Amino acid sequence: MKVLGISASLRNARYGAGSESFITELKACADKDAVKKYLHEQTQIRVFEFMDAGREKAESFDVIYRNLRKQRNARGLSNSETALGAGLWGCYNDGVDIEHVGLARYFPMRGEAQNLDKLKEIVLSADGYLISGPVYFGDRGSVAQEFISWLKNDPEIVAHLQNKAYAGLAVGAKRNGGQETTLMFQIFDMCQLGMHVVGNDAETTSQYGGTIVAGDIGTAGDDNYGLDTSIGTGRRIAKVVNLHKISQKVKLRDRPRISIWAIQDDENRSGRAHIEKWCEDVSKRIDVDFQYMDISAETVHRCIACDLCPTHVGPLEEYRCIINDKEDFFKANHEKIVDTDGILLAAYSPKDWQNLNSVYQRFIERTRYFRRDDYVFSNYVAAPIVISEIGSQQYISMRMAMSLLRHNTILTKPLIGRMNDGEILNWDALVNQGEKFVQSVASMTPARLEDAVVDNVERRYNPVGYAISLARVNEEVEVGLVDKVKSDAGVAANESVKARVVSK
Repeated sequence: MKVLGISASLRNARYGAGSESFITELKACADKDAVKKYLHEQTQIRVFEFMDAGREKAESFDVIYRNLRKQRNARGLSNSETALGAGLWGCYNDGVDIEHVGLARYFPMRGEAQNLDKLKEIVLSADGYLISGPVYFGDRGSVAQEFISWLKNDPEIVAHLQNKAYAGLAVGAKRNGGQETTLMFQIFDMCQLGMHVVGNDAETTSQYGGTIVAGDIGTAGDDNYGLDTSIGTGRRIAKVVNLHKISQKVKLRDRPRISIWAIQDDENRSGRAHIEKWCEDVSKRIDVDFQYMDISAETVHRCIACDLCPTHVGPLEEYRCIINDKEDFFKANHEKIVDTDGILLAAYSPKDWQNLNSVYQRFIERTRYFRRDDYVFSNYVAAPIVISEIGSQQYISMRMAMSLLRHNTILTKPLIGRMNDGEILNWDALVNQGEKFVQSVASMTPARLEDAVVDNVERRYNPVGYAISLARVNEEVEVGLVDKVKSDAGVAANESVKARVVSK
């Protein structure tokens, strides 16, 4: 199993033999301190190379760039490659092989793309893809854009990418320099290509990928937290690749259980009618147990953002949000919510919002206690499903997808039914997509269950920015409460494996 690291910057320092030496050097780094030291040294080499290429003589940047392209490209790292090096090391350190490719060799500054047959060979050899590049106006650069467009236009590559793992890294000149929007736009593209998408891991609070602050040449190695987000992104993509490896050996004994959390509908339950019919049609094609929860008709109290959340460490089945009103949806349905294998966050989106009841934001806020409870839904396959009337212009599927990803899930292609005059125009395609979603859940669930028996470290919530929560967590660790809960969870996971998983 192998992850391909893709550096999408014209400033790439490594390609060809330089890419091979880059991977060899990364693999030689024994720990996080060693890899950060290596990355910092390589960025400084790149600074010296810029000086030699003409910066010291105050040459214009286009002259410097041409001079740099004449070098052997066997040392130094650009800022984008530095982020990528951190991610690839995180991936390799978690047991997945790695490879590097610099896209500037295939999508040069001038002229048409070249040597694409070789690039295709490299792409088709990988099981996961980690793309790193600079931010331009809150979006990716043209190198990454043309690469993704090229992927989409090759049927053989598109077929290969189905259910393959993807994650992204973005480099911007400042902390709020558009890194997250760049990652989000790329996430939508990769979901549409049928990939299994993840962000960064629990250590850096499970967001949208690696975010590096680096404006001037050679500065990426100074962003310690950014390097941590990139390393964590590498760990996340390694996790998905390893889960796919496990899934080749095991399968479910029973049907996958998929929860549909409907958080927006009109007074006539129009969305429910369409989605329940969709469930019926999908169930005719593949064995599945759908559980529809009409949350838009329920009472959902707002989150009050407790400084300690959840209220205490405890077992999964125990409701541990501070809101205890018996009419509250989460209080009444906690055990049903956590008893699932896959998640579809559902919404009805008509043109006329007057009779629309939405608890979307309340619902998402309240799932905070699941996220902070060591990511209850970690590695669950998840996606939005939206019945969207032509002209509704709500774009709620984008918000839903990003909310789901923050739960450390594996995000797949949003399911969107295009409605006109009460009819779903793309019904057959929507049902086909539903079948594929169920297949993903059925494939990944036994792997996730097996992995959960031994892995209770990767998804440990790290309360970055929450000093009070961190102090409480440290206290619970010191008195042994965390170890007990983790041990009990491991036993429960083992029982689930015995009951639900069988070798192929």
